[in-house]
Amino acid sequence: MKKATILLLALAMLCTCFALAACGDDGDTSSAASSDSSATGESSAVSTASSTASSASSASSAAASTSSETSSATSSETAETKAKVFWLTHYDLDHEVEGAGIILTETDNTGDWCTHIAFKPVEGETDVWEIAEISLGIMKGGAVKLDVPEGGFVYSINIGNDWPTLYKGDPATYAAQKDEPDYTTQVCTNLGRDVIPTWKVGMKLKIEGLDLTGKTIPTTTPDKKWYDDSSDPYVCTATYTIVD
Repeated sequence: MKKATILLLALAMLCTCFALAACGDDGDTSSAASSDSSATGESSAVSTASSTASSASSASSAAASTSSETSSATSSETAETKAKVFWLTHYDLDHEVEGAGIILTETDNTGDWCTHIAFKPVEGETDVWEIAEISLGIMKGGAVKLDVPEGGFVYSINIGNDWPTLYKGDPATYAAQKDEPDYTTQVCTNLGRDVIPTWKVGMKLKIEGLDLTGKTIPTTTPDKKWYDDSSDPYVCTATYTIVD
């Protein structure tokens, strides 16, 4: 009887051990599953954050590109519409003057080494003039004098010579010319050599600073010579913009 009781107790204890072992396995499995789930969640969060950052970076790049393009377009537009110097130093001279920009309202009598441009008024517009005719002579000579359009003018521009250095290789001529002025200025040279040759018949310019009646020279430095291109040069305040 005692042996049977002991055997039953032993069997009961063994069953209890098996049951506890089974519970332990389930707990480990559940814990592992929970750990895996947590890891998956973290991975998903990292992926989402990375995707969001990438989208934000792309949006930022696109915005920067758009801003750059807009800035470039604005800068280009500003450069195109910015007023430039209309080199004007004299009215109605009857001969060629070096380094000068001359407005002729009566008769064109300037020289072969000038570029002559006839401007006619544009009906209904203020200070807007249309190019009616061009005779290029500023770099090669041989210019043809032009008729002054009714109500308009002929603009004649001449670059001039740098006499003190022009004949340095010819001692005799240099001795005779070395005391002559250097008539060249950056503004006049750039306008005459690089800009005016791009103008075409039919082009319209809005010109500010002309005085066809009183013939006042547009300058803030009337005490200086028009060919003064020093560190404190002669200033011409007449300007133009191409409007068509």
